[in-house]
Amino acid sequence: MVKKAPLRTLATKTKKTINVGYNREKLLMFDFDRWIEIGQFLTHHKLRTGLTAFGVFWGIFMLVILLGMGKGLEHGMMQMFKHQAVNVVWLYGMKASLPFQGLPPGRPIELTIDDAINLNQLQGIEASVPWFLLQQKGSIHYGLRNANAIDIAGISSQGAYQDAQVLLKGRLLNPLDTQERRKVVVVNEKVVQMLFRLEQDPVGETILLEKIPFRIVGVMTREAPEAEARIVYIPYTTLQATLNPKPIVTWIGITTHIGAGWESVKPQVTRYLSNQHHFDLADASALYVQDGSLRYRQIQSLLIGIRFFLIIVGIGTLLAGCVGVSNTMLVTVKERTREIGVRKAIGAKPSDILLMIMQETFVITLLAGYLGLVAGVGLIEALRRLGFQADFFRDPEVDLPIAFGALLVLILAGLFAGFLPARQAVKIEPIEALRHE
Repeated sequence: MVKKAPLRTLATKTKKTINVGYNREKLLMFDFDRWIEIGQFLTHHKLRTGLTAFGVFWGIFMLVILLGMGKGLEHGMMQMFKHQAVNVVWLYGMKASLPFQGLPPGRPIELTIDDAINLNQLQGIEASVPWFLLQQKGSIHYGLRNANAIDIAGISSQGAYQDAQVLLKGRLLNPLDTQERRKVVVVNEKVVQMLFRLEQDPVGETILLEKIPFRIVGVMTREAPEAEARIVYIPYTTLQATLNPKPIVTWIGITTHIGAGWESVKPQVTRYLSNQHHFDLADASALYVQDGSLRYRQIQSLLIGIRFFLIIVGIGTLLAGCVGVSNTMLVTVKERTREIGVRKAIGAKPSDILLMIMQETFVITLLAGYLGLVAGVGLIEALRRLGFQADFFRDPEVDLPIAFGALLVLILAGLFAGFLPARQAVKIEPIEALRHE
């Protein structure tokens, strides 16, 4: 007589047999069929998949574009300081607004060469440079050619490093030029184009500056608007000896030591000038101060704010794409409720269902995100190669580690967005799922 096994035992063995067969089949195929199934499902719902993928694509694309444009804006704004010392303070003599020691208000404060020379002795000051700029425009002649409406500036050798001068040919002014009052001149490239032929080297040629012969020792350009491009530089001692004998300077350029900004040298500078020119220390109208380091810090702060804003906007766009992924997967789970129930009935584990939904999310997020990344980088690179530039925009670029980091964050965010629908699918009971219409 054969002893029958209890019904519960047979059901348990059958379930184990189904599970073993299901897992073995999954193991032998390396889930290849699952990837085919995911591809078929995504292509079957083309419109839904396309819209979801576009949301992800657009999110990473816009983030890359915003970061690239932010870099271009940063490069453009920092170009202003590329050839100019950021620790320069410009001092201009203005008018006294307060009476002082019996002197009436309204009198002009005129800075002199001696002021510039003596300020060099103060602690914290690296260089104090007198700047002469002739009020009337000058003229230059070379043979039969001439250039009018030229700004003539008299500086020392250190002035070239305070200004935004970029040497193209020859040399800049040196200390011997100032000491010996040499009649040498550094001309702007715009002036060269007006006086010389394209193939002619102007260095070493003699020109007439206000009918006085000067030898060209260098050609430079300036990071300045077109209106300021026609300018030439001669030693300030030569300018005083030939064109303007007055010791009054237009302004004084002060370069501070590293770590010593204007605020640290301001008390001793204003005290010295107050004693020399007799104005009240509390008189804010006596001197006009243009602090280059303050301007630099302000631009740095502005760039940090713009960068932070662009990142926030880009992340918001990414999150919008992830929300689209989550909504799509919720609809997918609802449509496939019956299918999920059948899978669980034949032995699929909750982890299998979870993995199936997460893989679909991963495919959409990865492919769309990668295409968005490539498109964004390609557009930024195209703009850079085309030389697209503006006054405060140049050389846009994408930091690839940041871009790939954004893609990784997008994938993780997409997986998290798909996790909630996947958990909902895991909780579906097979009996209830099979009854679902």
